[in-house]
Amino acid sequence: MMTTRLYYDDSYLTDFTAAVVDRADGGHRIYLDRTAFYPTSGGQLSDTGRLGGIEVLDVVDEDERIAHLLAVPLDGDRVEGRVDWPRRFDHMQQHTGQHLLSAVVAERFGWPTVSVHFGDDASTLDLDVESITPEQIAAVETRANEIIWEGRPIIVSFERAEDAAGLRKASTRGGTLRVVSIRDLDRSACGGTHVRTTSEIGPLLIRKVERVRKQVRLEFLCGGRALGRARADQELL
Repeated sequence: MMTTRLYYDDSYLTDFTAAVVDRADGGHRIYLDRTAFYPTSGGQLSDTGRLGGIEVLDVVDEDERIAHLLAVPLDGDRVEGRVDWPRRFDHMQQHTGQHLLSAVVAERFGWPTVSVHFGDDASTLDLDVESITPEQIAAVETRANEIIWEGRPIIVSFERAEDAAGLRKASTRGGTLRVVSIRDLDRSACGGTHVRTTSEIGPLLIRKVERVRKQVRLEFLCGGRALGRARADQELL
């Protein structure tokens, strides 16, 4: 049975009920008819939280189904789930911040984003350019934060692949695409969780730049991560 992905329609949903449709690994691996838990996918880390009062250790995307890996076996046919909101919102800030940063870099200098990695402490994106100057970094960071201050709306839509025009990166998928748009800036096919306006991204900080295989890698932090790192750096200084 296909799992209905509740986070596709509402990234802010944290509490839900669902039916257990399958079990594996002695009840440690649970499949539901629907879930608000985001699985590790597209570079974004999975949610954690509790399912039926049991700790969710990991969430795995198995194409049409989503597996919930639990600390102990789960009994019962219906369960209540609760997503760890601070972790979810942190991931939303980082992921939306990446869309914004990639769009600003493409708009200002024409450099496409080749790959993205979201980590527990910091995130990176690789740009198809061999070098970048400190002045260019400052210009990108400043422009990204200006758009954050504007509070531009971020809209999620579902569009037929053949009709989804103006995507920053063309999609090779057919059928229906989930498109995340930042008003007057970006349209990207994406299945991740995102905030509703750019203002919710919080401050965006580019901390490190390095050259990797004739490309440039930017390390960045958004929201609470950026604030925490700036405070730690200040105390160290």
